[in-house]
Amino acid sequence: MSKGQPYNRTVLVVDDSGDIRELMRMMLQMKNCLVVEAVNGQEAVDLAPQVRPNLILMDLSMPVLDGYEATRRIKAQLKTQDIPIVAVSAFCDVENRHKAVAAGCVECVSKPIDFTVIGDVVSRYLQA
Repeated sequence: MSKGQPYNRTVLVVDDSGDIRELMRMMLQMKNCLVVEAVNGQEAVDLAPQVRPNLILMDLSMPVLDGYEATRRIKAQLKTQDIPIVAVSAFCDVENRHKAVAAGCVECVSKPIDFTVIGDVVSRYLQA
């Protein structure tokens, strides 16, 4: 990213696993994204209006506040309601995919993470 160019590629990665956040951060940084991390859904709800990311990658199963409720709360805020949220979960079966979309996610990507799929998602939502 050239100096002075504004970031329109900020991604909030929400996952309680430090290893997954680290892998996502490395992959996203290779795609010239600024990465902000949250360790649970409540932290994501608190950070989203401050950071105003262009995309949120949300784990669904986390302590404190799960990804479903965090997504609902982010979507309920005027400042953050238009941010696309992609669920990233080991539980992307049909039922949980429907629950994620009902909460406000635009899609659900399965774990273990396929970085080609995540790369495609980032490209699609950030027009990379």
